[in-house]
Order: sequence, then C-alpha cells, then structure tokens
Amino acid sequence: MTRRIVLGLIVVLLAALTYPGAMATSMVVGLTPAPNPAAAPAGALPWLHVQRIKDGQPYVADDRERMVLLHGAIAQGLIDFYSTADPSLTAPPPFYPIDPSAYDGRCPANSPDMPTPPLCEADVAQMATFGFNSLRLPLSWSLIEPERGRFDKTYLDRIAQVVSWARAAGMYVILDMHQNAYSRYIGRVSPVPLPGGSAVNLRYYTGAPAWATITDGLPPEAYLNQRELNPAVLEANTNFWYDRNGIQDEYISAVAFLANRFKNDSAIAGYSVFNEPLPGWNLPPGFEDLLLFPFYRRVIDAITGVHDGLPCWSGLFMPSFCGYRDLGVHDLHHLFFLEAGLLREVTDFPTHLGLPVSSYPNLVLSLHAYTHQYTFDHFLGQAPDKASYPWGGYDQSYSLGEHEAKAIGAALFVSEFGFDPKWDALVIASQLVEMEKHRVGFAFWTWKENGSRGTWGMFDPPPRSSQTTSSGCLRSERERLLARVYPQASSDPGLTYRYDPTSGAFILSGHGSPGDASTTVYLPPEVTGAVAVSGAAGTLTQAAANGSRVVTVSPSDGPFSIVVASAPLTLAGC
Repeated sequence: MTRRIVLGLIVVLLAALTYPGAMATSMVVGLTPAPNPAAAPAGALPWLHVQRIKDGQPYVADDRERMVLLHGAIAQGLIDFYSTADPSLTAPPPFYPIDPSAYDGRCPANSPDMPTPPLCEADVAQMATFGFNSLRLPLSWSLIEPERGRFDKTYLDRIAQVVSWARAAGMYVILDMHQNAYSRYIGRVSPVPLPGGSAVNLRYYTGAPAWATITDGLPPEAYLNQRELNPAVLEANTNFWYDRNGIQDEYISAVAFLANRFKNDSAIAGYSVFNEPLPGWNLPPGFEDLLLFPFYRRVIDAITGVHDGLPCWSGLFMPSFCGYRDLGVHDLHHLFFLEAGLLREVTDFPTHLGLPVSSYPNLVLSLHAYTHQYTFDHFLGQAPDKASYPWGGYDQSYSLGEHEAKAIGAALFVSEFGFDPKWDALVIASQLVEMEKHRVGFAFWTWKENGSRGTWGMFDPPPRSSQTTSSGCLRSERERLLARVYPQASSDPGLTYRYDPTSGAFILSGHGSPGDASTTVYLPPEVTGAVAVSGAAGTLTQAAANGSRVVTVSPSDGPFSIVVASAPLTLAGC
C-alpha cells in the first residue's frame, strides 16, 4: 500500500510540472500530418488514414481522401477463453486450435464449454453479405506471448489466415488487443474469504498471460456481480500501468511483434491498442491523462518510430512525459484505435482532459456505446425506456465524443456496441440513428455466441440438440437493423444520410465539386427498393449473386442526392 501511495504522489507532482501531453508532443502535434503511404498494390484494399480538415472533424479516409465508414462485427473466435471443460488454472491454451491447417476447407466443431464458436471462413463470407466492410478481431496477449519473451508465430499465422479471408471479401480488419478483467489467470477463491464478495466465474476473464498477472495476493472475488470490481483485478491492472517487473514493456513488445507481421498489409485498418482500459486503483482524469494516454503514446513511438515524449528508462514505472524507443517496426501505414478509460463507458461522458497524445497523424478515438447497459441508470435498476440517465440521451456520448476526438486530432469510431436482443427496436435502433447523425462507423458486439440465455450475438446460440454447430438462426431484428443501406465512401465528409429499417427507405444528401472522387452506397440484398439519383451521374450495379447492390455517384458541382424507395424487406432470418 505504501508503494502505491508513493507512486501516486510522484504521478501528481509530475503532472503538475510536466503535463500536458509530454512537452515534446505538445510542440509537434500541430504540425501538418505526414503524407499517406503510396497507393496499395493492384488488387489490395486501399490504405486508410485519418484526414484532417481545418476547423472540421477528422475522419477515416481512403487513398482518394474519401471519408470511409467502417461497418462490421466483432468475432471472438481467436480469444484465449477459459475452458470450463478443464477447471485447472494451468490448462494449456488455447481451447480451439490455432494451427491454420485446422481451418483449411473445414471448421472445427463448436463447444458449449466455450463462450463463442471458432471463427471460420464461412463466418467472414457471411459478414460480407450484411454489407460489413470491416471486422474487429479480438486477440489475446496470453496467446501472442504465452511465456515471457517467447512470441508465438503460429498464432500470428492463424491471425493472417483470418485477414486473408477478410481481404478476399473486401473487408478491413482491426487487430484488437483484447482483455476483460485483465486475465483469465486471476484465479478462483472457494470459499470467498471476505464478506460481500462472490467467487469469480472466469468464463469472460481474458487478456494477460499468467506471468504478467501480478495480484500481490489480493483475493480474486467479485463485488456487485461485476467482474471488474475485484481486488485482484484492480491490483493486476495497477501493476500493469506502473510497469511492475517490466510487464508493460513486454506488452509493447508483443504489439510490436504483431505490427511487424502486418505492417505492409493494407487489409489491416489498424491496431486497437488496449480494450476497455480499467484504471485499477487510480481515478480519472489522472488515470487517462497521466497513465493511459502516455502509454498509448509509447506504443505508437515503439511501432512508428515518431519519437514523441522524452527518452526514459524502461523496465519500471515510466512517468507521463516519457516516450519510448523505436523497436524497429516503422509502421507508418496504419490507424491506432485508442480507447478512453472504462469509466467513460459508465458515464457516456469524457473522463480525460483531451490533451495531446502523439504527433503521429493516424489516430482514432474509440467509443464503446453501451448506454443503458453500463451507464448509471442500469445500476439503479431502471429499464432503458424509463431511464433517467444519460441526461443528453443517446446523443450525449457522441456529441461529447466528437469534441474529445477533435481535441487530440483523432477520428471517431464506435469500436463496440450491443445490447440484450429484446431491446433492439429501442436501444440498437437509437444507437444507429446517432451513428448516422454523427457519421461514425461501428463494430457490433457480437457476431456469434454460445450460451443458454443472455446472449448478444447476431445469431441465436446453437440449439441444445446440436451444440457442435456454430449458431442457431439469424436474429431477424438484428438483420433488419444491421444489414442496412449506408455510404461506404464519399468525398463529402459533411454529407447527411438516413436509413429506415422498417421500410428499407434511404436518403442521402451531399455536395460535390469538379474532380471529386465518387460516392459509393451499399444496398444489402434485404433492401429491394428502386434507386433514384439526382444532381450527379450515377450507376447502379449488382455487386454479388446474393442480390446486394452498389450505387456509384460521380458528382459534378453542387448538391446531389440518392434515394431508395420503400419496399418490403426480404429478411433471411429464421
């Protein structure tokens, strides 16, 4: 405890004297962004970057400087989940094979002992039929670096296999360094030694390897039925942020190992550096501004070699002004997706000060939009249709998120959103309306999921009579909402558009100038309405045998619109 108090005082003093940002970063963050890399090779997906415009909102763009809206789902099949089939904490991971040969032309059997089925080629092809142009792919540090200093090339081969499937389907991949409650190696307690707690269920504890999980003997038990309210989890996270035994350095090396493999692959949209960062025993905004975002800067320094911050030692706590040494990857192509602390998800409100992060231009602020699921009203037992919080409704998270992103020179992206399916018509529909209003892409949680109840997947879990299959029926309301008409790319970052999932009607209004690149709008096979284009030359093509269509508009000079008429939706769900 004394050690933590001393470290806390050091952080406060350093903040007062040296922050914002790292002095070096604050001096360079306003510079003109470096040019985007050369065009991708023929047949490859275009490189993505963050486009910045004067006084405007930064946005994700392709090599023609068109705004790109990423729509996709999150498939959990590469996560190192705890297996209930083997209760031993030392069970060798992973449960599903990571050798790519196990997926060549076939798919391993699903297991009800795991939270999710394996991820196979048919899944990626199925995602593409919804019009998804991206896949957020959660990965586990425990599989990248199962032993300290030993990185698993076979696991990277498996990741590369999934990326190749996505590339063939025209989909980008966000490589997500995923964790929940820090690690599946937190441990069990039976009986629970302290009053008020409960024994943990490790089914959804994932992330760090055993050697990087330092709990200092604190009891691993959950409070208020929340896996994050666990003394061992809080201690393990705190030790990570203060680089106990150099474990943060090892994490940065693991991300560098990953980036070195994919640095020249334009099918990779970028790297999600750390999922749902838990502050440990720290509090915001000190956590985000003094520990989390400086950590992000160090990861970016290591991967890109931009040399922000000041040279510092490593292997022990690195203050906020510290940068990081160049690890020789020199990846100047990809986006870095940066999540605010987990408490932002609870508040739908900024929990950091929006200070400079890095001079590297391709930054994306990632939001997790779980209004009414993890916000205060939920913990008060209020139903979504009767909630008293957030005060600004669903828009609160997005409007504030735009300010947060702009403050650090980043684009905005919803890297997770989802809910109990019974509330789709209210909650999921409302989130999608805000994403359209704010022109924000998304990754839906989750693709497929096992379990007898409480699952959030796009599909029903497998029936009990056939639990080795990957899923049950496609949930029709999820299909109605998520297989939607949307602009995949446009030269007008200020366009407006709206899709009506009850009728299939769609309207887009934009403005073009001579020489602008085309605007492309995707129509899933569920949508059959007639298309009308005005103010510009447009073409309508059938993109695939499944009946999906693409409208391509070449604007001239002035306003243009694309309208899809109402027509009965042809849902494929059971």
